[in-house]
Amino acid sequence: MLESMVETPLFFSNGDYELFGVLHDPGPALKKIGFIFLHPFAEEKLWAHLVFANFARELARHGYPVLRFDCMGHGDSEGEFEDSNIETRLSDIAAAQQFLRDKCTSIDTFGLLGLRFGGTLAALAAESLHDIRTLVLWDPVVDGKKYMQGLLRVNLATQNAVYKKIIHTREQLVCMIQNGDVVDVDGYGITQKLYEQLVAINLLKKPEIQYSGDSLIVQINRSGKKINSSFEKLSTRYEGSELCVVNEQPFWKEIKSFYSRADNLFSATLNWLGH
Repeated sequence: MLESMVETPLFFSNGDYELFGVLHDPGPALKKIGFIFLHPFAEEKLWAHLVFANFARELARHGYPVLRFDCMGHGDSEGEFEDSNIETRLSDIAAAQQFLRDKCTSIDTFGLLGLRFGGTLAALAAESLHDIRTLVLWDPVVDGKKYMQGLLRVNLATQNAVYKKIIHTREQLVCMIQNGDVVDVDGYGITQKLYEQLVAINLLKKPEIQYSGDSLIVQINRSGKKINSSFEKLSTRYEGSELCVVNEQPFWKEIKSFYSRADNLFSATLNWLGH
């Protein structure tokens, strides 16, 4: 592994706003594939941050240029979360690819690595971006509608904690969003446009998969859990796809264990890449 990796915080543009990113440059022994990391949604991004950063460093030490960045309205990037939606996220990914292409001119192809909803975005982006040849989906969200129901349960839990009762049911929250109100989930505002675009996503119901490169789908679970049938079905939709299961805690949530690394996940991904 390389020890000359340089980590550089920076900003790059997407239209009229700036996105914050960190470029992990492996130095002179550069691989011909550059990776773009796509973070999870909202609060899951916070909990997963250290694991994400440490795997970016791991890949860079193996010679891969890696760019991880905050989508608009997240982290240190400009813009308001309430102004973001699926379209802005996909646009941000395209801007990140162009930035990495400009910075590392020896790159021939690109890989997208996404965790949870970042994995969903990676799958969507791979359909339209050029030169994506490697797709790594860590426990991706397959069904956006089901995922949104889980997010709204967070709002219910907050209501219980603050008011000691449920003031607005999940059905009422959905009506509020559809009527143009912004509903809070852990401090992130869910708007009508974001809600409608997110619930419309179902990776199993896309009529045809355009992406034809290699793909790795990883189910992350505690020991003893069954293989997720949605991941099995998703894997069959990709040519050259591999599905594996790794034993890790769900580090994108608030859990008892402190997670700065996910060594089983790291090893499985590196082995698939040929290391």
